[in-house]
Formats: sequence, structure tokens, C-alpha cells
Amino acid sequence: MNVIRQILIVFGICLLATVISGLLPFTLPASVLAILLLAGLLGVGLVKEGSVAGLCDFLQGHLTFLFLPAGVDLLEHLDLLTSSGAALAAVCLVSGFFTFAAAALTVRLVQRIQKGGRREGTDL
Repeated sequence: MNVIRQILIVFGICLLATVISGLLPFTLPASVLAILLLAGLLGVGLVKEGSVAGLCDFLQGHLTFLFLPAGVDLLEHLDLLTSSGAALAAVCLVSGFFTFAAAALTVRLVQRIQKGGRREGTDL
């Protein structure tokens, strides 16, 4: 019964995110909204970690299978990828650099906040 409850909780959050995403005046993927909703519900304590942990562990363990449809879809549009490969590579490199920089700065900021804003060594 516990597994069914976990599935219902996660499915309910996904369904709510889909409805909210459709009502928004801007584009926000329902999957991203569902993650934000789940994080918020976990943060305020409306959903307990134990009530979704088993299902989340299962999904994380089988994550590679969840990306198979996206990979197959990419192969179906291989001609489009090859025609704009240089532009795609450039976008990946530039966005990868900015993603790495944002992650590094976020880690440094969190470390600084955890230290109470004190400057030590070469930290921010």
C-alpha cells in the first residue's frame, strides 16, 4: 500500500504541475514546475521525505531508461543536427561555460553564507 501512496503523491504533483503550467501566461515545462512543487512541499513539510523516497530512489535507479525516448527523437532528426552542428556545438560550449561559472559562484556564495560572511583565504 505504501508504494501506491507514493505513486499517487508523485502523480498528483505532476498532474497539478501540468494544470498550472497550462494556465500560466508564459512557457514553463510542467516537469520543471513539478520538481519545484515537490521541493516546496518537502521544504514546508506538507510532504514527508519518507512518503516519496522509495519511488524517487526507484526512478533515479532507472533514470537512463527515461532518457531513451529523447535519444530516439534526436536520432529521428539527425539531418537537422548535422546541418547545424557547428552552431549547436558553439551553443553547448558557451552555455556549458556559463553553467559551470554559475554553479561555481553559487557554491562559493553558499560557503560564504554558511561561514557567516567571513572572508578567509581566497574565498569571495
